[in-house]
Amino acid sequence: MSSIKEKFSIALGSGGARGLAHIGILKTLKKNGIKIEAIAGTSMGAIIGAFYAANKIEEAEKYYRNLKVTDVIFNFDPIFPTSGLINGKKVIQMLKDVIGDIYVFDTEIPFYPVATDLDTGEWVVLQDCKLWEALRASISIPGLFKPFKIKDRYYVDGGITNPVPVNVLKERHKDSKTIAVNLNLKPTDYKRAWIKETDNETGFLLHKFPRLKNLANKIGINGRNKRAKDPNILHVLNRTFHIVQYELAWRSLEFDKPDYLLTPTLNDVVFIEFHKAEKSISEGERVAKEFIEKIKN
Repeated sequence: MSSIKEKFSIALGSGGARGLAHIGILKTLKKNGIKIEAIAGTSMGAIIGAFYAANKIEEAEKYYRNLKVTDVIFNFDPIFPTSGLINGKKVIQMLKDVIGDIYVFDTEIPFYPVATDLDTGEWVVLQDCKLWEALRASISIPGLFKPFKIKDRYYVDGGITNPVPVNVLKERHKDSKTIAVNLNLKPTDYKRAWIKETDNETGFLLHKFPRLKNLANKIGINGRNKRAKDPNILHVLNRTFHIVQYELAWRSLEFDKPDYLLTPTLNDVVFIEFHKAEKSISEGERVAKEFIEKIKN
């Protein structure tokens, strides 16, 4: 039991709805008396990490467990495509409702949200800003969410440059054991054919917002091209983004070498399927329990 008394820091990776596994992991660690000294998070890992660091993980779990498909649709606010398809104002409001208007440095434990500076191409730990601002920046998937501006700088998803930010913790908390949570799937591990996956990822928007559907018809992103049977542009962008994240995540993990690596198995959860919270959270609980048994022995 002596190892349980050690201090740990945890790096929470990107992964869309699969990131709800972080809730199960953090809850289970806390329940078993494992102290988390610091958290670094990218994209959805930043969202859940912020909730935990601000002592709002129970509120977050309740929110996500109550989400229905219609709620997921409502939380996306499409705009005329310029720098992204989704504005993100409803996501911002949800973040404010749960965590308030605090700054990043006001969290109860040190928290390091990671985003990508669109101009320099470098990963950045956002600190001197409101917590909700840092989170909105960190989740800005290129082509889907508009880039987010903080103090004259534009930011996009941290998963482009640092999908599992172990290095952030190793630089700042050298005396703690580092746990990494990687949710990035091998491109071949998706259990769905691209047509079904694309329908799940984009069809909900097109069905809910007729004006966007008309625009999609005009520019050719309305699901499958039935004659050519080619992937549409949204699918190509999404798959490319996840392929890059997967490669970068595993290369960085090999280089940074966390003390412990947790890899929830959620191959059949598409990144927008937040209504599958029960499945993702339960898988997080499972891998956390395996980790606890490992360090006990």
